[in-house]
Amino acid sequence: MKKIIGKILACIYCAAIVAATVYFTIRDAERNIIKDVTIEAGSQIKIEDFFKDCPEDARFVTDISGIDTNVPSIYMLKVFYDEAFEKDVTLRIEDHTAPKGIALPKNQYASLEWPEASECVGYLYDLSGIATIEYKDGVPDFQLTGDYLVPVVVTDWYNNSTVIDVPFHVTDDHNAPLFYGIHDITIGDSEDAVINYFEGITVTDDYDEAPRFTVDSSRVCIGEPGKYVITYSAIDVAGNVRRQNANVIIKPSDDNDSVTGSGSSWDSPYHNELYRIAMDLLDELRGEDDRETALNIFTWVHSYVSYETINASVTFEEAAYDALTKHSGDCYGFYACCKVLLDCAGIPNMTVLRYPITYNGHYWNLVKIDGEWYHCDSTKFMNHQSLYFELTDDEIMDSRHQFNGSMLPVRADGTPEYA
Repeated sequence: MKKIIGKILACIYCAAIVAATVYFTIRDAERNIIKDVTIEAGSQIKIEDFFKDCPEDARFVTDISGIDTNVPSIYMLKVFYDEAFEKDVTLRIEDHTAPKGIALPKNQYASLEWPEASECVGYLYDLSGIATIEYKDGVPDFQLTGDYLVPVVVTDWYNNSTVIDVPFHVTDDHNAPLFYGIHDITIGDSEDAVINYFEGITVTDDYDEAPRFTVDSSRVCIGEPGKYVITYSAIDVAGNVRRQNANVIIKPSDDNDSVTGSGSSWDSPYHNELYRIAMDLLDELRGEDDRETALNIFTWVHSYVSYETINASVTFEEAAYDALTKHSGDCYGFYACCKVLLDCAGIPNMTVLRYPITYNGHYWNLVKIDGEWYHCDSTKFMNHQSLYFELTDDEIMDSRHQFNGSMLPVRADGTPEYA
């Protein structure tokens, strides 16, 4: 009997030992796991982060391959460890990193509206995205010429902010541009008269190297004798405007002794000879299709005509004739020569005049090639010796080739709006 009781007590003791061992194992396993883990956006998910002392067999039961850690979010995961345990854990992906970016230095006229704060910083980067960009101390109001640092605050969607100091050079400009050489213009009463309103006129400004320069000639009635007022306007980038009037005097045909300008006429002495020369040359330049013919025309003019500033007022046919025979001319001559040859070839083309018009205006051709309109310019420039041919708006757009697209047909890859 004593032996039986001894065996029973021994079993109870062993069971107690086992139970205690299991209890402490479970308790230790619970204490070892970290059930709520937060990582920074963009970081890797690591099993080690979920344990104080990571077991060798610890792994994720949940498939984490589809989790994008660049996007802040919360995930419920399941982990396995110690050969026996599966536990639910929480993963929080949060963004606590401020945005990054650089300052974009600005030149600012005191009289003009200040740019948006977003225009003053660039190359911005943040995992959660940019929420706001604003001036730290409100929109600046510097009125005196000088150099200033303007703080701009960039904030992401999790309210992390960084301050970027933007250099501003402020100019206090209240002086309008100045005209030189404005004069009255006298022409005959030919209905084909062409007036060069900008000949001999220049405009300067103390800060703006290229103020806009226009003329309002809407009151001039070509072909009708009389005295008409024209108004020149110049505006700088600071918004300062200067206007000055001059007269266009149209004399009747019996009083043309002192006429300084004239119009183009199909009855000009150049007409027949010009088009005879152009047709002969075209026989050499004609290609297999319109595109090849147009390319040959522009290449010939670009190669055989030299640039020469023409101070006298010349008609379209005079300019084209000089380019074909004397192999010289200004941009008007280059343009006119190409147009005559294109017309003889039957290739659709139009005139493009630089806009806004300045005292040194520029002409080039718009040519229809394979059903699309393209910019072509054979003029030689000092710092651009190559040929402009079959170019879209974006490809030709530079300081020489600004234009009013609303006056032209829709170009290839372009729009009818102003460019």
